[in-house]
Amino acid sequence: MPKTHPVPLVAICGRPNVGKSTLFNRIVGKQRAIVHGEEGITRDRTYGTAEWNGRVFRLVDTGGVVENPLDPVSHKVQAQVRAALREADAIILVVDGQQEITRTDEELRDELFKYGKPVFVAVNKLDNERLQQHLAEFYALGFGDPLPISATHNVGVEDLVNAVLNVLPEGSGAAPEETAATRIAVIGKPNVGKSSFVNAILNVERTIVDDKPGTTRDAIDIDVVWNDRPYVLIDTAGMRRKAGIKEAVEHFSISRSLRAIRRADVCLVLIDATEGISEQDKRILAYVQENGAGMVLVWTKWDLIEDKDQRFKELNDEIDLKAPFLRYVPSITISNTTRQRLFKTFDLVDLVAGEAEKRIPTPELNRLFEQLRSEDVSGVYKGKRAKVLYATQTGTKPATFVLFVNQKRLFHFSYLRFIENRLRESFGFQGVPIHIELREETRDKP
Repeated sequence: MPKTHPVPLVAICGRPNVGKSTLFNRIVGKQRAIVHGEEGITRDRTYGTAEWNGRVFRLVDTGGVVENPLDPVSHKVQAQVRAALREADAIILVVDGQQEITRTDEELRDELFKYGKPVFVAVNKLDNERLQQHLAEFYALGFGDPLPISATHNVGVEDLVNAVLNVLPEGSGAAPEETAATRIAVIGKPNVGKSSFVNAILNVERTIVDDKPGTTRDAIDIDVVWNDRPYVLIDTAGMRRKAGIKEAVEHFSISRSLRAIRRADVCLVLIDATEGISEQDKRILAYVQENGAGMVLVWTKWDLIEDKDQRFKELNDEIDLKAPFLRYVPSITISNTTRQRLFKTFDLVDLVAGEAEKRIPTPELNRLFEQLRSEDVSGVYKGKRAKVLYATQTGTKPATFVLFVNQKRLFHFSYLRFIENRLRESFGFQGVPIHIELREETRDKP
């Protein structure tokens, strides 16, 4: 197998609201980063892969650089920016072409000189010729020719990317091999420990953690290898009920979280073990189930529980009372603080991912329904008995079964639930939703 060079990394940095995320999305070709007029939207590092004229490179979007950050979250955002700059092969410094050079621009310039890496000044928001007359002012930053762009209108972006590619190592950036990485969405209410879980897995502060709700705003994809198997951890924003959402930015964040569920192979649903299952937890669980994703239930903050045996029994009783469909979902208790059982979650992810791919041969499936008919346990409605004449599995992710029946109206939801339970007893499908479709047959099959 030919040896390939690592895919190079280009970091985008600059003050808040200069258009970094818009440029990131433009180059990557996808709406990966949240774009909004409010300052400080981007907090964590967001990575994406771009292909340009046959060259492949990685791009990382960063939070806005500010002077004298006053709150803990802002301090952590700045730390994330510096981490991205240290690991980058080249840097794009984005400045606002409709404003003069600020002291923050100058301080960032001084810092970038210290890294000793190629730096390109992208003068953004130059949407017309009059504004481009100000371009010469940005030579003062000292990084050579400033490049005029409009990320919103895709003006000058190609010239910028070509200039960056010219300094990246020759032969690097071959298209990465496609791997069958399992996508894991880490979801739950605000402050349940999602980002702390991701950081504890990585043993580094990859995503920002703070006690303030809403710290994580975007869905962050992070590549992880465990026991030689590739995974993608998707850290998501905390999902609150709609009535509690007041800011437009949070609407974007929740939208990204819901999208993460839809593209995940398995969802780790984190619930605070000290609180138990709330109404919002139930809504999140129902959404995962409706979208056909595999599921693992993760009880967090287990280190805070004193009588663990008693609490475990109480939580199981809560499942029976509030969310009986969770009986088929594997669960685990963890502590992000002590890292107790963190990596055992991958075992459960592998289990559920395998169950999601399961297909039951049609003869085996129909033997089960023959047994049900012999047990005479079918539902009865107005003196008529519900009959499954023939059954077949038509899909996976979720497991989908088509039942050919005598009359659909005879199949009460309670009887359908009974059928689902028998399918699970016979064939497993741990952590996997089961969808049942009914189709009427006009005559009984022999």
